[in-house]
Amino acid sequence: MLSLAIGQWAQEVYGLTIVPTISSRKVLTGNESAVGFEESYAFVSASEAEGPVVAVAINTPGARKYAATRLRQDASSLKNAPDLFLGLMSEHAARELWLRVGASATKLAPAASLRLADFSASGDTFGQDTTYLCLLYTLGGDGGEDSWLIEGDEDTPEIQLVLKMEDVKKIVRTLQESTEAPVSQDLSGRDVLRKRVRSTTVVLDAVLDSMSMTIGECSQLEVGQVIALPGAKMDKLVLSADTVSGSLPISQGELGAWKGFRALKLRLPVAENVIREIAEI
Repeated sequence: MLSLAIGQWAQEVYGLTIVPTISSRKVLTGNESAVGFEESYAFVSASEAEGPVVAVAINTPGARKYAATRLRQDASSLKNAPDLFLGLMSEHAARELWLRVGASATKLAPAASLRLADFSASGDTFGQDTTYLCLLYTLGGDGGEDSWLIEGDEDTPEIQLVLKMEDVKKIVRTLQESTEAPVSQDLSGRDVLRKRVRSTTVVLDAVLDSMSMTIGECSQLEVGQVIALPGAKMDKLVLSADTVSGSLPISQGELGAWKGFRALKLRLPVAENVIREIAEI
């Protein structure tokens, strides 16, 4: 749903047929949601905006490409363009992205009165006790015919969306209710489940070990510092998946190698209840 909306947006503002790829999906609270904004031009609503979208961001290569498209120039000619110029140019593209994603998620007509503001000058945007779903999409960075890398740009254009988790869950429930009729025809529901899982993109994390630290201890970490992992074992890794409810352990395995690459060999099958949880992403 979101990937289709983003692809349509890219076609509209860049004039390119692009298949967006989700490269990161995180559930964060409060200002943690702005972690990926440092290298991007981020925007929030300057008015009371309805819908799940809280913020959108376009990274520098994406902003440069949009400006080049508007000016009918090559993107490489704007590598030294001032940040203020790229930020001003990106605002229109960010607004169109916001409207397109919001309309796709809610199935409602976009609000033509939406006004955006620069995130860096917006003050407190995220509620400290509010949970958000942060999505990072890569646009045409695979080197194929729709890749922008063929233009000589070394970096991949990306966009970031921040959505209110409460609204995301409502949308998920609505989608689940819409599939109740097919499920009733299939007593086990396996066919419907299988179709949903096959069309879902999931980010997997292989965790060697984890540890707890206070915020004060984290603030004292330095580059080059070595952190001991006494519980780490190469033959005991936990495979987790990002879901709308957070990170979910799905299996265990051991670290190995396959065709010259690092690999993870599963020891346990993935339980069906875990697959159902992943399918709700």
